[in-house]
Amino acid sequence: MLATRAQIIAMAVTVACVAPRALGFSVSSLAPVRGLSSTSRLSSLAKYKSNPLRLSTVQAAKAGRATLPLRPCMTAAAEPMTDIVGPAWDNSAEYEAIGSDAFNADLQKVEEMTASIKKACSSISLDALDDISVELLVSVSKELNEAIILLANAATFCSCELSVDGTNDAAKGEMARVRALSSSLTQASQPAALALRLCPDSVAEAYIKEVPSERFSVEHSRKLKDQTLSLPEENLITALSVDGLSSWNQLHSSIAATMECDVGGEKMGVAKAAALLADPDAETRENAWKGINQAWTTHQEAAAASLNSITGWRAETNKRRSEKAGRKVHYLDSALHSNRMTKKSLDAMMLAVDEARPLAQRALKLQAKALGLEGKMTPAHLMAPPPTAPGGKTLSVDFDAGIKMVSDAVSSVNPDVGAFVNKMQAERWIDGRAGEKRSPGAYCTKFAKSRNPRVYMSAYSGTFQHVSTLAHELGHAYHNWVMRDMERAETSYPMNLAETASIFFETVVGDTLIDLSETDAERLQYRWYDAESAVAFLSNIPARYDFDCAVHEAREGGKTLTPSFLKEEMSKAWTKWYGDALTEVDDMFWASKLHFHISGLSFYNFPYTFGYMFALGVYAQQEAKGEDFYDAYVALLRDTGRMTAEEVVDKHLGCSLEDPDFWRGSIRIIEKKIDDFEELVNKIH
Repeated sequence: MLATRAQIIAMAVTVACVAPRALGFSVSSLAPVRGLSSTSRLSSLAKYKSNPLRLSTVQAAKAGRATLPLRPCMTAAAEPMTDIVGPAWDNSAEYEAIGSDAFNADLQKVEEMTASIKKACSSISLDALDDISVELLVSVSKELNEAIILLANAATFCSCELSVDGTNDAAKGEMARVRALSSSLTQASQPAALALRLCPDSVAEAYIKEVPSERFSVEHSRKLKDQTLSLPEENLITALSVDGLSSWNQLHSSIAATMECDVGGEKMGVAKAAALLADPDAETRENAWKGINQAWTTHQEAAAASLNSITGWRAETNKRRSEKAGRKVHYLDSALHSNRMTKKSLDAMMLAVDEARPLAQRALKLQAKALGLEGKMTPAHLMAPPPTAPGGKTLSVDFDAGIKMVSDAVSSVNPDVGAFVNKMQAERWIDGRAGEKRSPGAYCTKFAKSRNPRVYMSAYSGTFQHVSTLAHELGHAYHNWVMRDMERAETSYPMNLAETASIFFETVVGDTLIDLSETDAERLQYRWYDAESAVAFLSNIPARYDFDCAVHEAREGGKTLTPSFLKEEMSKAWTKWYGDALTEVDDMFWASKLHFHISGLSFYNFPYTFGYMFALGVYAQQEAKGEDFYDAYVALLRDTGRMTAEEVVDKHLGCSLEDPDFWRGSIRIIEKKIDDFEELVNKIH
């Protein structure tokens, strides 16, 4: 696995359950979304949750980034509202403990392999690539792959430990050690990675002939050939990013983890305050939102410095790469390459989303009506739970019952899927306990050595939202599971495709519960989350995207990003996408939303909307394909790590992502859900 460091070690602990790759990649993909949204990488990203709004503003002290970018769809996991207790996972099969003999042995082996790789690569000359030894490249790739697996495994273990106890100093120390090792490994293997990217086509083909599983990764990496800098420059970027670029992410995480909020006169941490954004009481939600924003206002200069520096780093790097390429390297290029999609596909999706602005605003206005907040809907209520109507029952089930609900629902797709869910519980691969020191939110990750997944929830409480979140993360786990027999180089899928199984699981469970509902009041509660998702993915995420574009353009133009400028741009974005559905905007969202401060990936936003709409499109195929659906579905999941997004959709759906009509098809599915929601709201309220 040789490619760019920002691909493997910057993602080793990611929420999305995607495996490390091979020579065509690089150590840097190991960072801890997702993912998810959905992967397994190691340094500063943990991914995915279903609804992006429900991402806590706090970062879990997670592998390398001291935070976990939860999957975008769960709420800042609220404190349990019942006596229901979530399960504890068992990770002892991986390591007995942080610093155990096996743990230390793995990292010691990584150090030894790094030295070996460095020695092997010392003979590589980027000025004589016609004569480079393919045998040498294959040898380095094999050893690098083994090192990445060990490094990712240790990172995931540290990340899991930090999730359940963010004050675990031993885990923090070892995570820092892993990050340092990842940087060293990247620099050691960089000559081989660059050689494979820059070599003549004949050499690349000879390499692929020896390692056929790396065809896609090598060919995709070679698309960056013209903008690749010299070896000293690439290594300098890698080395400086540890204490430069990445440190801003860590600073933001540290501030979020230690700041105090005043919520209605009570002092509390931001994680606890964020959980109150999902409280049934409107005044409590307002107090929590105001308390969080006031706390971030106190730290707005630091938050602005973080965004200014991260965006400035990218702008300067793109400038250097543009000079090398003889063309402009756009600020979106890196995100598009990471997500393996074209700008034309992104533009087609955003056109369809823009056309759907009235639909998302209608969904939010209906929520306001149901909450009794017409004309009074503020950002404080975007994560409000559905009101309990007369005759309605609020779902509250213990964990065993919640697992059974998910298992029974997905068994309708295929019995093997339900059996997998039961296995996750039986093997104790799920953690859903409560605790003051736990990271908020939810995610899925996996151990690189065993390829066994893990699901984390900060406090399972038996609500529909938590059952839905559980289903979402189990979907990520299943995506990883069906790829476990594949060559590792073919199992690392991008963020935009990472939601394919998670939202599918979530939708199957939600629709099953709606079918089983006995009253309109119950159905309303389930449809509530359809409305919430529509608002999140068709309003909130596009607003983030517009804001991101604005700050990148400003930074490229030499502008310093001040708090006042950032507030103004965020206000513009929210006003455009939420319209009159909100009475005010959240002009501090740029500070509180951790996604803007994640250094490992830029534009940590549009892939969420892509995943949401794509997953709904896949779900719609179930009825059309009938008994053939399951095999076709698994085949699609297995191809997500070895094709571009366009190729996956063309092969398995016979459609083009670059055609706005593809995305409009998903909008029509969402519209039907909102129509149903509107009918229920008008009946009951």
